[in-house]
Amino acid sequence: MSERSTPGLAVVLRERSSELLASWLVHFERSQLRFRRATKAATHTAQVANLLEALGVAATSGAAELRPGAHATRELERAAAFLGAQFASEGATGFDIAALLLELRDVVVALAGPDDAASLSRLFEWLTTVALDAFAASGLQSLRERQAEQLETGTPVLEVLPGVPAVLLVGAPSAATIDSLLSRAWMLAVGSAAACLIIDCGGLAEPGEKNFEPAYQSFLAQAEGSALQVLLASARRPLRDLATTLTGARGLSFQHFERFDSAVAHAIERAGYLLIRRS
Repeated sequence: MSERSTPGLAVVLRERSSELLASWLVHFERSQLRFRRATKAATHTAQVANLLEALGVAATSGAAELRPGAHATRELERAAAFLGAQFASEGATGFDIAALLLELRDVVVALAGPDDAASLSRLFEWLTTVALDAFAASGLQSLRERQAEQLETGTPVLEVLPGVPAVLLVGAPSAATIDSLLSRAWMLAVGSAAACLIIDCGGLAEPGEKNFEPAYQSFLAQAEGSALQVLLASARRPLRDLATTLTGARGLSFQHFERFDSAVAHAIERAGYLLIRRS
């Protein structure tokens, strides 16, 4: 793109924005890049209008600034990232994002002229990459949030018998999720005047084990000074050693059991029940 052509592009974008937007609407609805067609063009006209406005502002800065990562294109990149995140929240697809931006590129290039075509193509390819990256990141974050919510809601925090509370950690919960689960278990132990609290780690995956320490320290801070005995069950050796050290430092009683049923039997006895096995 020549320096002489850049102001011309800015004028085109400013004076023919309505024409560009109308042309984009038609091209987007007919685009062969869209497979599922999960979104309507009319729902994104405001975002496309903002993109055109931001592109017009960037074009006034000179040809050298119409490139990925330049100061003049930052607003364009932010708009593209926001667009990608919005598409992810609406259940649209990456094909829709690519179609929106690449069809807009073709519409702008057709009116801007050949001198600007190469630079505009490269810029729009970059914006498409930014939007797709934000789309993927937003989708991944949404998935993590759903998984955390499901783990927090579905992880058993229960009384095996009255006065025998237990929490059965499963999967790979985050530190925040483990903290919430242990807080619920602590409140259950306090509410039932329990002598012991069973923390079973048999279903805990390795990433969850790595998140255990900060949450467990928070739990110990709550329980410090109480007569509660912590019973850790089915934990692998590194986690068992860690819990032993941390619990001892807080002055709480601690015991580890290889099996969950062994921990339950101990807690039942401490709760005053008589456990008899029938032969």
